[in-house]
Amino acid sequence: MNVTQFYRSLLFIWSVFFFFSCKHDTYDCTDRPVGNYSKGIFVVNEGGFNQSGTISWHDPVSGETVADVYGQANCDAQLGQFVQSLTFHNGKGYICVNGANKVIIVYAGTFQFLDSIPGLQLPRYFLALDQNFALISQWGADGLTGSVARVDLRTNTIVKTIPTGKGPDKMLRRPDNRLLVANSGGYGVDSTVSVINLNTDLEETRIILPGKNPSSLAVANFNGAPHYYVLCKGSYLDADPVGWIGSIDDLNGFDTGAYGEDLSATGSGDRLYWSEGGAIIRWDAGGITFFATQAAYGLSVQNSTGQVYCADARDFSSKGAVVVYDAAGQKGDSFEVGVAPGEIVIVE
Repeated sequence: MNVTQFYRSLLFIWSVFFFFSCKHDTYDCTDRPVGNYSKGIFVVNEGGFNQSGTISWHDPVSGETVADVYGQANCDAQLGQFVQSLTFHNGKGYICVNGANKVIIVYAGTFQFLDSIPGLQLPRYFLALDQNFALISQWGADGLTGSVARVDLRTNTIVKTIPTGKGPDKMLRRPDNRLLVANSGGYGVDSTVSVINLNTDLEETRIILPGKNPSSLAVANFNGAPHYYVLCKGSYLDADPVGWIGSIDDLNGFDTGAYGEDLSATGSGDRLYWSEGGAIIRWDAGGITFFATQAAYGLSVQNSTGQVYCADARDFSSKGAVVVYDAAGQKGDSFEVGVAPGEIVIVE
């Protein structure tokens, strides 16, 4: 073998190694049973500053809890820092990992790794449009230059970026094919909801709200007709921060405690819940009432039972818990999860 042939052989070997090492990660955990996570309570644990976030799974029937379903399914692989959200679509789970600037895709029933969507900048939430396209809200590299990325799910690539206000977070799609985006301020301050026309992928307007840093949206009809509601957390930059909740349609609302979390509606839309100041508040046709004394960094309402699942992050550095309340506000079961539990996804 002459020198030229040697280097060609070396180049071939290196190329093969590079090809396989740069393919998306796959994990062969043949020594572990394949989990069945087709139903249950999924809890997104953001994780601490020096550790990966996780996703916990709980079966309310058997009481079984798996602390880290992704790690269990993928040979103890880690998702990355600051796991933000989980969305199921078309037999897959899409996990927004804020600190890793990507979305990790898994098989919904097993949580085995499938692929990823790279090239994002502090991604927050995923919203599927159809079988082929989805939207991902992202804060931008500086945490202020917000946008919504349109992603082609056939190639898992970004095909367009739509500018929004600062810190776009949760999104809602209206029947008129317009998208509402809560601009949470990111690392700064914002007081708007972006309205994006999905026919043109352009922002039509920004609705100016009475409150600061809107983060979550919900639809409710307890006033006789469906209305879109928004929860503003208030700004940490203010000396005396205050929250606000109200209708996007007419801006009719009221001040609330600062740093409220996760405005959530029942499946029928007859009630709204949110957390503020160590309590859960309910809003329905009878007015606004206290629901339960419970700290909650995130919450979700189970459609079939009306139960309210509350994510208690405790000190944000040790394991958190999820506490369950019935529709009457009576405390029921609880189960331990990972560090800084936030979003709760219920699959029935």
